[in-house]
Amino acid sequence: MRFGTRQPSRKKSVKLSISQCQVSNDGLSYTRYAKEGVDLKGRVVLLHGFTQNAASFSQIASELSMNSPIETLCVDLPFHGASSNVAADLDHAADLLYPFGPDSIWVGYSLGARYLLSLCLKHAKYRWKVIFSGVNPGIENELERQARYDDDLKLAARLQVLEGDPEGFGTFLAEWVSLPIFRPRTSSSEDIKTRLKNSPSNLARSLQSTSVGIQPNLWPLLGNLRGEITIITGGEDAKYLEIAGQIGSRIAGLEGLALKQEVIAGFGHSAIFDRPEVLLDSVFSLLAKEQ
Repeated sequence: MRFGTRQPSRKKSVKLSISQCQVSNDGLSYTRYAKEGVDLKGRVVLLHGFTQNAASFSQIASELSMNSPIETLCVDLPFHGASSNVAADLDHAADLLYPFGPDSIWVGYSLGARYLLSLCLKHAKYRWKVIFSGVNPGIENELERQARYDDDLKLAARLQVLEGDPEGFGTFLAEWVSLPIFRPRTSSSEDIKTRLKNSPSNLARSLQSTSVGIQPNLWPLLGNLRGEITIITGGEDAKYLEIAGQIGSRIAGLEGLALKQEVIAGFGHSAIFDRPEVLLDSVFSLLAKEQ
């Protein structure tokens, strides 16, 4: 598989090379991490959450590539970061993500986990190696679906008027990362600075296009998953602990599927960023099986 580089911006820390790239002229942008002068033997693809971007995974990506002979790709999802002008719902995004390789190890967090699940199910013939954190296959109740979409449209309307207002956008982001679902996490100023690189109006479009309220109900399709599936959840993230348990009850024991569940005690929805060593260990475990 060939990836093209557009306007590479390279930084060097020890022997780590970092460059901004994209798959094709109309594809998703991503940031590539790899040690220089190393024969690469694998690829890890990281998909961020809503209001984040590729830089949100920078520390984790650096750790992965510095400690293993792999390339780590942090993707800017549609409407985010350097892919802010790429418009795609979950189904279309699966086509944009596919070129990163079904043979890669994938990590999807929150919104990124929903994009990843859509990808895996659209190409269910492959044995995927994936780590989900905060994954949601959808809302089955129609009234709840509509209520969620209405709430997301209100949030989108608030974001749209913040375009060109960095102070107002910063206030919005501070409120967003302080939501109960993320507690007890306290977002750093660096995290807010990274999120500020997004466009509020394009984040609004993301909500309009990928809200859980309008995403396809993927629950009935979970039985098609094959490969090695890890689900990591924060112990304080009650909603997603329940969802992870429901997913497990539906797919545990399926032929051709190995399921592993991890709970990070004491942390909420962003647990993999609060305790990244748990995620790193899970990735390294999958890499070791490829050697």
